[in-house]
Amino acid sequence: MKRNGEFVLSIIGVTIATISLLVGIITAVYTSTVDLTELVEYSLGSDVEMAASEMEMTLQLFQVLLWGGIVSLAFALLGGLIAIILLKKGRVKAAGIVFIIIGILTLFHIWPLIFFIVPGIMCLVRKDGIQNEEIEYKQY
Repeated sequence: MKRNGEFVLSIIGVTIATISLLVGIITAVYTSTVDLTELVEYSLGSDVEMAASEMEMTLQLFQVLLWGGIVSLAFALLGGLIAIILLKKGRVKAAGIVFIIIGILTLFHIWPLIFFIVPGIMCLVRKDGIQNEEIEYKQY
């Protein structure tokens, strides 16, 4: 049975994960080269009520979450490619399980999550079509 729906959705998911990964890497490189505390103080003006230590902790948390997202998207990209290869080789159940695991890994990235969970569920739920020969023999 052709599984064009699963294949197309997974290609879209891998593409979106790749674009998100590139944007995340560019953002991480930019935030590491720019002094963010000075930028935040400048943008807030004289209404700064946060202490310098609180602002520094917030920016460090942002960078940790950013790098965590980059790592999860890298795993999603690799796992998505592996699942596409499994799907093309006919190992549909294994591809579905990999899609579901990759979808769970990309929990905070909503679009890759959707485009990996849906084909994963489709791979596990859809049954292969019955051959025409089997239908002819099953006359009641």
